[in-house]
Amino acid sequence: MPCAETLGRSDWCWFRDADALSRIYASLVRHAVAHFDCRSVMRFLGRRTNSRFNGEASSNVKHRIEGVRVKHWVEENSIKMYDKAGSVLRIETTMNNPRRFKVRREATRQGRRVLAWLPLRKSVADITRRVEISRAANERYLEALGVVGEPSPTHQLLDPVSKRITRQGRPYRALRPIDPGEAKLFATLLDGQFLLHGFRNRDICRRIFPQARTAEERRRASGRTTRLLRLLRAHGLLRKVSHTFNYRVTTKGQRLMTTALKLRQTSFLALAT
Repeated sequence: MPCAETLGRSDWCWFRDADALSRIYASLVRHAVAHFDCRSVMRFLGRRTNSRFNGEASSNVKHRIEGVRVKHWVEENSIKMYDKAGSVLRIETTMNNPRRFKVRREATRQGRRVLAWLPLRKSVADITRRVEISRAANERYLEALGVVGEPSPTHQLLDPVSKRITRQGRPYRALRPIDPGEAKLFATLLDGQFLLHGFRNRDICRRIFPQARTAEERRRASGRTTRLLRLLRAHGLLRKVSHTFNYRVTTKGQRLMTTALKLRQTSFLALAT
């Protein structure tokens, strides 16, 4: 039984042998350090990235005899990645302060018993909810790492979306993955702010068309955003969340957009060698 002060959950990815993990682990570490900013880490742990948050989020890497460990903190709680026993990739969420999270349980309000969202307790009473939160954090972290280690050549990802396509009888233009405007859209969609619940038209519109001030300009910007999201859905980079107005990036979208952004950031010398 874990102690009441420090509770958490681990998830593992097994590899065939130590060589299979070692070939990709350095890339996983580089990706976690370079791409998981504070907002991404907060989303992994289910925290909102708004003005009400006045805590601290940080990341660090430690080299040990057993291997390399990457750890991300949001206040007292953390999520980390390390290679265990050579052939196991381990993702572990640790709750030093469960009260940062909420659980829906009965409470007394004005003499009546009602259901309310209340802070998690340190005892085993809320262990089911704690497991649920930790598992979700681990799964989001693993999903974000899923873009690393893609064995296919870059052209196999970029060529299909660089051609005009037809979906349900409607033509759609080719994508331009290296274009500055397209890259800005990709970077916005991959922002950790949208990792937990996805995003809506208005979320993306505000980010890529900040110059829209008047009602008419906002209407036009919203229309342009709608067409861009429809285009990305046609190419398989986005999916609509059922019964909501939210969108989420697909696995294909994660790989393609991350690849395109990395190509723009890679120096010519690195590509030439």
